[in-house]
Amino acid sequence: MTHINDRHDQQDKINDSGENFTNSGCELCTRIELPLTRHHLIPLSRHNKSRTQRRFSREEMKTDIAMLCRPCHSQIHRLFDNHELASYYHTIERLQMHSEIQKFINWVKKRPAGLKVRVKY
Repeated sequence: MTHINDRHDQQDKINDSGENFTNSGCELCTRIELPLTRHHLIPLSRHNKSRTQRRFSREEMKTDIAMLCRPCHSQIHRLFDNHELASYYHTIERLQMHSEIQKFINWVKKRPAGLKVRVKY
């Protein structure tokens, strides 16, 4: 997991869609040389919920962000709703332990960085 303050030196360019082009690689599948997106490990839609506020500090909610490639980011949101993400899957390690995510990572790692991967919803 990357805290937003730690990434200032990693950010090369950010395009209009919020994608970050960097060599550091996706934090989930570890592929490199592809655009990355910001994934809030504690979803923004849960920040105003009292349960989330009791469990996480304001600083954690703002800075716990993972840099993910678009296919991994889409797969996470296909599998989990925001409540599940905030209540259990709020770390890269927990996401990586899920069997469906493991299958997806193994599959996507074999694909070239430039290939457009579509995730079925």
